[in-house]
Amino acid sequence: MISKLLTPILLLGALTHAHAQQHTGRPTKPPDTGPVTVARSATLQVFVASDAVSIFGYLSDQGKLTAWFADQAILEPRFGGKYHLRWKNEEPVDGVVTEFSAANTLAYTWKHPSDDAETQVRFKLSPQGEHTLVQLEHQGFPTAAGLDKAVTFWVFYLKNLKSVIEDHEDLRQAAAKPPVRTLVHSRPK
Repeated sequence: MISKLLTPILLLGALTHAHAQQHTGRPTKPPDTGPVTVARSATLQVFVASDAVSIFGYLSDQGKLTAWFADQAILEPRFGGKYHLRWKNEEPVDGVVTEFSAANTLAYTWKHPSDDAETQVRFKLSPQGEHTLVQLEHQGFPTAAGLDKAVTFWVFYLKNLKSVIEDHEDLRQAAAKPPVRTLVHSRPK
């Protein structure tokens, strides 16, 4: 039982570690590829102790999106629907739903104003007994730096999705709290 609970965290941790190892030593300037376009992508996975229908609600219902993801969310849950996501003190992300299959798949375009290019985000849900495998693929990055930034972003939010659903705890609140400072008093000798 404990191994099943640890698997999602280890899976995300292993992915992040392996991903970081893969990118070490890369030149900061991408090599000239001539007429060939290079697009980078990442696939992240986490097991969540819930059914696919409930989890899909957290991905596609604008009220539930604010429970784990954006501070404000507007999403038209259908193919071709538009969405608008905003975080405090950040510029919004707007896009279009490119794939919608209830309790199974949700995909959309992704372009934050600071991003180099528009990319594609795709969630795929696969029931696994009492858990659901949530697979996120983010593709179309022209630079390794953009991909690395996205992986860091999604690792946090997938952990938060799991935490909100399983433990009813929003990790964004814990991350926003300042660290508790403890004073150490020394005794005179």
